[in-house]
Amino acid sequence: MNLSKRPEVGHRLCARALWAAGLIVSGVAFGVLMSIKPLLLKLNTLLPPFCYLVAAIASALLLREVWSITTIRPEGRTKLSRALRRLIIRFLLPIAFLIGQGIGISRQRLMSSFVQMNNKLTMDKHLALKPDEILILLPQCLQAPECDRRLTSDIHNCRRCGRCDMAALLDVFDKYDVKACVVPGGTLAREMVKTHRPKVILAVACERELSSGILDTHPIPVVSVVNDRPNGPCIGTRVSPDAVDALLQRLLDKTCYAKDSIRATDLGQHQTERKEQRDSEASSGAS
Repeated sequence: MNLSKRPEVGHRLCARALWAAGLIVSGVAFGVLMSIKPLLLKLNTLLPPFCYLVAAIASALLLREVWSITTIRPEGRTKLSRALRRLIIRFLLPIAFLIGQGIGISRQRLMSSFVQMNNKLTMDKHLALKPDEILILLPQCLQAPECDRRLTSDIHNCRRCGRCDMAALLDVFDKYDVKACVVPGGTLAREMVKTHRPKVILAVACERELSSGILDTHPIPVVSVVNDRPNGPCIGTRVSPDAVDALLQRLLDKTCYAKDSIRATDLGQHQTERKEQRDSEASSGAS
């Protein structure tokens, strides 16, 4: 597939912005304590050193978790570690984006870097999932603009005519027997996540939608594939089925799809059977 190449943005850009945000937040906390020190002394002479100690411990824990995220370390097993990571993703990351934009880095580059970092964090968990534990979310803009088939209700309504990447993607999904949905926006995507309750989400979208989706669905892990936009945003977008296939191979437990009735070696036969079944249903409906 000949898709246009965009400059690859590594995860280190987001990592540096997160470090800057963590250090600034810690510095502001100590600055506030220093400004109210006279008031604290009036209340109790032991209060300022106690507050400084608490702030130092909190800052150390926060920065340690920032280090863990930016160096792609697995999430800790303690509730405190999970809470800190949730705090960083939900609150510190937007501050990091503001800092990056403040020094002239485009928001799209920051979001792309965040998507890369999140992918590394998720794939580093060495997941071995069953097919029904993965939910794949696809944007409606992958569908050919002139197509009249409604895929948001059922992705298998696709005619597989080849005018867009849906046919090739469906072959991949059939190969691994995974659940995939076409969603027109974030609201329906969140509903699908609530309905299916997957252990991992594999999402295809632009950087902006992926970033907001990762934040909305946290702590459910999200693996992202950035779509290509040869016609501009939100119309006739493209994605490499090979990239999706490679990610599914890494996410799935090998024994699950190796023993499944739909195997890679039998995919051609399976596709033929599905086509014959659809043609038979179409002829029955016409008669």
